[in-house]
Amino acid sequence: MIDCISRGRVDAGFVRGVPYEVFAANSNPTQTLDRLWEGVDLVVKAWTTTEGPWNFEGRFTHRRAINVWPRPFQQPHPPVWVTGSSDVVSVRRAAASGYVFATFLQPWPQVKKLFDAYREAYRDNGQPGGGGLAFMPLMFVGDTESEAEAGARELAWYLAAKVEPQFRNPPGYVPVEFNVAAMRGDATKVARSESVRGLRMEDARELGTMMYGTPDQVVQQIKRQHERIGGFDHLLMMMQAGHLDHKRTVRNIELFAKEVYPRVKDLAPAMARAMPVAAE
Repeated sequence: MIDCISRGRVDAGFVRGVPYEVFAANSNPTQTLDRLWEGVDLVVKAWTTTEGPWNFEGRFTHRRAINVWPRPFQQPHPPVWVTGSSDVVSVRRAAASGYVFATFLQPWPQVKKLFDAYREAYRDNGQPGGGGLAFMPLMFVGDTESEAEAGARELAWYLAAKVEPQFRNPPGYVPVEFNVAAMRGDATKVARSESVRGLRMEDARELGTMMYGTPDQVVQQIKRQHERIGGFDHLLMMMQAGHLDHKRTVRNIELFAKEVYPRVKDLAPAMARAMPVAAE
């Protein structure tokens, strides 16, 4: 079964942050991934260490007398979700650890590339279960096509440039090839770059970064995305942004819950395809 989660905002991560937070934190953008994984390791160790207190001496983090109480209800620990948009190495690391990998507002060819890397690493490491894949588009479901288009147009505000250019992409924050694709204007590989910010809504819908329409139309868009990226386990929907008011946001969510979700919830999970291979 496909899990669907509606969110107003999804953060990039509790350690790494998004590009324009690097300056405020006065951190080195070339070290953000190392900080992220050290932070994940610290949290997982805190969840799973039953005898304490204990100290953590990492490259970036130094903590004394760690002793989590009460212990997590979920064993061996709660699910770990790792987000990303370009770093295949981190995708494979998430898969090897059995973590869920999620990517947000990415064009479908890039989603497929990341998901394929995850599935390959997951199989190679012989994970017996857990893990999973998630992606998030902007989404608006309307009673009519015109209502859906109007709502989606307001959601598109989120893709607009809201910060000064020097804060959007600190040197070293993403791989060099990512920036090369952005400079070439390749919208099929890079989301939220200048090439994507200037896309028409119809093109954004074709790339899967935005889904909008009547319930029937949105069902077809979700099924098409599911097929061309090789499946997914969790569908996150960004259904409110900018100045989209409460009434239309609620209607958007209601239509999805009542008329879209029942028709997509039984799509085959992505991990159902990877796990039989891992068992061989």
